[in-house]
Amino acid sequence: MKEISELKENWYLQWTSFKFENKELFSDSTDGWIKATVPGDIHIDLMNAGLLPDPLYGDNAEFYRWTEEKEFWYKTTFHISATEQGERVFLVFEGIDTFATIYLNGKEICKNSNMFVPAEKDITDIAKKGKNQIIVKIAPAVFSVDMNSDTEVKNDPFFIPRLFARKTQFNYGWDIAPRLISAGIWRPVKIIKYRKGRIRDFHIETLKIEDNHACLKFETEIDLFDKVKNGEILLKIFDNGKKVVEIREKIAFSKTKESFKKEFKIENPRLWYPNVSGRVNLYAYEFSLNVDGKKIDELEGKFGIKKIELIQEPQSDGGTSFCFKINGEKIFIKGFNWTPLEVFPGRIKKMRYEEMLKLVKEANANMLRVWGGGFYEDEDFYNLCDEYGIMVWQDFMFACGWYPQNREFCENVKREGEYIVRKLRRHVSLSLWCGGNENDEFRFWRVGEAYRSHTIARKILKPLCKKLNPEIPFIPDSPFSQKSVNPNEPFEGDIHRWGHGKSYKDDFYVNIKPRFVSEIGHLSVPSKKVLLTFIPSDKLWPPFNKYWFYHSSDTLRCGCQYRIGSLFDSIKNNNLEKPENIDEFIEATQNLQAEACKFWIEYYSSIPECAGILLWNVSDCWPQISDSIIAYPDVPKKAYYKIKEAFSKIKSF
Repeated sequence: MKEISELKENWYLQWTSFKFENKELFSDSTDGWIKATVPGDIHIDLMNAGLLPDPLYGDNAEFYRWTEEKEFWYKTTFHISATEQGERVFLVFEGIDTFATIYLNGKEICKNSNMFVPAEKDITDIAKKGKNQIIVKIAPAVFSVDMNSDTEVKNDPFFIPRLFARKTQFNYGWDIAPRLISAGIWRPVKIIKYRKGRIRDFHIETLKIEDNHACLKFETEIDLFDKVKNGEILLKIFDNGKKVVEIREKIAFSKTKESFKKEFKIENPRLWYPNVSGRVNLYAYEFSLNVDGKKIDELEGKFGIKKIELIQEPQSDGGTSFCFKINGEKIFIKGFNWTPLEVFPGRIKKMRYEEMLKLVKEANANMLRVWGGGFYEDEDFYNLCDEYGIMVWQDFMFACGWYPQNREFCENVKREGEYIVRKLRRHVSLSLWCGGNENDEFRFWRVGEAYRSHTIARKILKPLCKKLNPEIPFIPDSPFSQKSVNPNEPFEGDIHRWGHGKSYKDDFYVNIKPRFVSEIGHLSVPSKKVLLTFIPSDKLWPPFNKYWFYHSSDTLRCGCQYRIGSLFDSIKNNNLEKPENIDEFIEATQNLQAEACKFWIEYYSSIPECAGILLWNVSDCWPQISDSIIAYPDVPKKAYYKIKEAFSKIKSF
């Protein structure tokens, strides 16, 4: 069997000026280095070393701006034993953020330029028996992109460097996040030793569901590292512990890379349905690769049987539907947008996912939209969505911009897309692929109808999804209109509806008949206890000061201070008394958010043509004034309980 060792101890961190290299960096000495956490982020390490203050408090994030221009160096050592015939040893970085050069014993072995794709290197023939040194140099993202590589982007007045980097976009500063450009080894580092071969890919696909059985297919890809005479793959499927399928196939391996697929049936299948249905059914599987009678690799996990459809067809009022069907039944979608739980991706642990997703489940939601300005979540997130019956609308990580279309960038995107689709397609909760967030809308403002000619969503991601995951629907962007020039038209596709400061019953909200509302939300102020975690007590009232602005929308200090004023506008336009102190302000805004969300749920669900609503948003990545229903890190606002009650009254089917 394979052997896996995670390298999570004895990491050290150092930094230098950009493009500065010194032989001393490659020595065994760690003098002058600080302890590093892997998985993690350089900002966390600097704070833990006592060199910088908590970046989430006040405007402390400004003290970290110098890090954007530095190169950061990670260092550790590991030991390996001698390899035998047919054994291969791989060094695997599951996630590096982002522009990295990896050295083994002082020699460069590979580079990385995509935060979302693992960096893997066969080190069998270059590692030493015994002690080995790994060094990872991470170059500053702001200096590592060629901003002249795409003249179409460069000449746009809204051009920004983040568009050229395949990394989290919100870290460059957003109205929901501070400017803290993440950098570091954000996912586990492993040494994996394989014997003769490995399972490179495996998934089970639902082909067809009939009255008394389901037709399925499994596909696998296998790498071989030695000559194999007698090969075998074995698939076992269990339903509540009882084996219901066993497929054993002899394979005459003739190449170093082999693929295999086979169709099979499960009689009287228990189908997977979303939360609240009482039918969140999962099967367990064990899949192994055997050579000469010995198991050399195996995978195990859970999967579900479902059929998902996105129905976009003409309606009697002249519009076009945007309606999900699961297992042949129309479902009303009630859920939320999901944005990152932390500014630094490497900080999120399984326990945090469990806590937040349990709250989502208990709110009677059946879908989450993973927003395209963050990152693809960890496996724990998708496993829990499978288990809790939460459908996943998955954006690809492109948000609010005109992204480059040059060859190098598109090849990087294609590698990312293929890796992500292969990784996530095994999850039964996956229900929609979406090319990104508000990119069509952004381009529409710039070039009109010509926005549809952009390459990434329609010419790279769409055919890739169709090839690798054809059973899951795809849309090129959100909001999306199938036929209209304006991508945010209410009478087809999905819409984003934002009117901060208006009454939540304003004509802006009620004089439309949307087919699907995929973004809508109302701002509120978190509790005083939460406020005091990021605003000095003497700055709580009045709220028109730098701390309030910084933690609401003006994280780039560019004058984007509308949120605080819009809260008072909302209070006025809903005919409420102007608050005179911080307690009244908190009470008024939280009550308004709760009533607004309740009203929108009830109103849009009463429109026959509307097939769903996804409120913005579950939680924040840092403490702030926002639309979230759960204040950072885990404090539900009043709106959470109103939404929970309102969702409970709406039937999904």
